[in-house]
Amino acid sequence: MKLRTAARALLLCSLAFAATAGSASAAGPPGPPGPPPGAGSGFPLPPAPGQAPAPQASQSATAIPTTAAGPGLLNGFAGLSGRTVRVNIACRAGGNASLSANGKLGQTKYRCSGGRSTVSFKLTKASASRVAHSGTTLATVALTTGGATYRLSLSLGRTSAPQFWTSFLGLNCQAQGPDSAVLTAPNFQDVPATTIDVRPWLAWYTASTGWQWLGTRGTGRSAWYEWTASPIGVSEWQTPTGISPWTWGPIQVTPGHGTYVVSVMEAIYWYSHPAYVWATVRAQPGSSPTDCVYP
Repeated sequence: MKLRTAARALLLCSLAFAATAGSASAAGPPGPPGPPPGAGSGFPLPPAPGQAPAPQASQSATAIPTTAAGPGLLNGFAGLSGRTVRVNIACRAGGNASLSANGKLGQTKYRCSGGRSTVSFKLTKASASRVAHSGTTLATVALTTGGATYRLSLSLGRTSAPQFWTSFLGLNCQAQGPDSAVLTAPNFQDVPATTIDVRPWLAWYTASTGWQWLGTRGTGRSAWYEWTASPIGVSEWQTPTGISPWTWGPIQVTPGHGTYVVSVMEAIYWYSHPAYVWATVRAQPGSSPTDCVYP
């Protein structure tokens, strides 16, 4: 669904996913986290006409886990090679896998060796053609292992790098010490003023877990926050002396695990034809969008 010009202006063009010089180690993630759990679904109800959003409290302290219950993606973006889609994961055991995007695209079995697996899906000619012509679409990889099923969101198609919110606000990697970050929501702008719903996420990576997701409601779960995006930023944040934005933190990271942290936010712009987008939040310090790295 196309965004209005003002909403599209909030996003930078796609950029390569790279840490600033000297901040990443050789064991860094092979690719970015991609879309968050359940991306493009679980939407809240539209706002009542003429009703301003209720006050939204900031999110309190949280801690990035050091272990994960199930497999994780090594790269949240996957392309089509001929009729094959290959998805690289961190794993502990093999199992069954399926790939879906507006219907099932393929299924297969996979083996896990050395904590890694490349899950290959062979698509039918019709499915491969549909994916090729769709550009980029949201997909889901379902991995069944050890009696449990884990659903991982994936960006499938031509785009291999994330988009970023252009706001100078974002993820401050060392806001409260070398292992403590604070997330500040982007100062969403739009012309004319529009009600928006935003769902924030933290993606975290270690070599043993792959990309995992933490939301404001816990692992794999996050809440929607409603604001008004105006020409000068979020209306509810304006004060006589500046802005008082929504924050999440401190976000504590346990050292010694080689942890990478990225923030992704989904947003719904409640136009007459609602528009949904997801994008990566800028991280600081650094002059370019990047991840936070904690050795």
